[in-house]
Amino acid sequence: MNSVSRLSLFLAFLTLGVSVLAAARTALPGDDLQAVLNKGKDLVLQKGAVYEITKTLRYTTKGQKIYTAEAMYPSEYATLRLASKDLMMLISAGGAENAILERVICDGDRYNLSVVPKPRIGGGGQPALVHFGGKGGDGQIVRHCVFINTRTWATLKMHEGASNMLTENNLFFGAGVDPRGNGRDLNEVPFGWADLISCAASDSIIRNNLMIDPTDVGVVLYCAPGTIVENNVVASVSRESLGGINLVDALDYYKIENSENLFDYRGVKVRDNFIDAFGARIHMGIPVGCVVWVPHWRGRITTGGEITGNTITGGAGAYGIVAHGIRDWKIVGNHSTASYSGLAEYGKHPNPPDEPGAFIYDADSVVDCELQPEFVKSKRHIEHLLRTQFAPEDANGYQMHDYGHEEVAAVVNAAYLEMLRRAPTEFEFNNSVELLRSRQRNADGLRRQLMNSKEFRDQHGDMFPADLHPFRVKLWFDICDQLMRENGGMYKVSKLYQDALAALHADTPVNN
Repeated sequence: MNSVSRLSLFLAFLTLGVSVLAAARTALPGDDLQAVLNKGKDLVLQKGAVYEITKTLRYTTKGQKIYTAEAMYPSEYATLRLASKDLMMLISAGGAENAILERVICDGDRYNLSVVPKPRIGGGGQPALVHFGGKGGDGQIVRHCVFINTRTWATLKMHEGASNMLTENNLFFGAGVDPRGNGRDLNEVPFGWADLISCAASDSIIRNNLMIDPTDVGVVLYCAPGTIVENNVVASVSRESLGGINLVDALDYYKIENSENLFDYRGVKVRDNFIDAFGARIHMGIPVGCVVWVPHWRGRITTGGEITGNTITGGAGAYGIVAHGIRDWKIVGNHSTASYSGLAEYGKHPNPPDEPGAFIYDADSVVDCELQPEFVKSKRHIEHLLRTQFAPEDANGYQMHDYGHEEVAAVVNAAYLEMLRRAPTEFEFNNSVELLRSRQRNADGLRRQLMNSKEFRDQHGDMFPADLHPFRVKLWFDICDQLMRENGGMYKVSKLYQDALAALHADTPVNN
């Protein structure tokens, strides 16, 4: 090889090396992150770094990626954290085909920034913390991320207009405030409940995500024909959730052509998920059809989905799978070990709904469906089973509806397990039940009482009451991170969740 050839080869390798280094340059805190995205480059974040975000980060190019360099476990992920009181959306990949978000902590910083003021209504009219999908957003991926402290009605949105999206192997810790005020930032007013995953994208997959403490719904499908929701965990540990996995929305975008009132859930498969009312009520585990949620949508019929192999468990259940206004659905092979005792009726209501139960359907409006034999016909009605609005209000305007026997036991046991890593004594249990039932405390109030105990302070030091939920997020985050390290990374979330509960346990609750 002559000297000219050697020089050419050297320059070629040098150019290749420079281009690789340039492509992989890690952005540092304080850098202009949007400028990187505007150039069409991947945004590579520094391992373990925290980035304060004051303007929504927006993907600009097909196949663009935001990720943490060389990160394997959640504690190594970079954090993108909202840092403006006026900002609600952290990241938008709307319309960016094949965009990827991977190994990043997305933090809405709710308990520092508080929430954006809004009327006394819950949900709607706000952007999600992270917005994916939309027209042109096909093939997007969100995986191995952690979502915490959203300030708005949804944490991760998979918007209609997109297809073939994938959301898998993510951790979600808390979203919004429940009807009793649990999860509340100390400055907010009712009601700021929130979803964890809101999906209207078609032919997509939501798989193996651990979702703890939604307050609106864990996963909600807005028709989303062809979408599969499988092997996820939705657990209410400290806050009530109105729904576990919802199939109640008749989105006009998916109205079946040439039909008067049919909405498309064809190809939807909700299978092998684990829904746990562990320490707070889940009002409906899997509601199916509009009227159980929104009575004024009477006459809208959803068609074509399958619900199979799901498990509903926990001591604080209200209703399990309830079906109304559906056609050509298959609901078979689901299991219930939950206690259903959630109560919400006050005064003399002339037409109360059916008592809580595992599998209930409305015989007149469930047409041409295959139902498992455990289903029972509704005797009165199963319309609008979110029966919270009739309860007496506390000083902050939250509704202190009554607890069922099993429900209140689950709430007390979960509070002691999280805060003191043990079961309550019989005296502590009975005293806590009385505080809850007499409306002197909600579940957050009970936890804050335990935070003020010598036992808690000896373990964790002094802590401000406002730091309850940041403490809880860190507790679950650290446990999951350690378990993932022991198992070489993310594993099946139903096992991860059970392992995390086992890590909390020192004793078995003495009251069940």
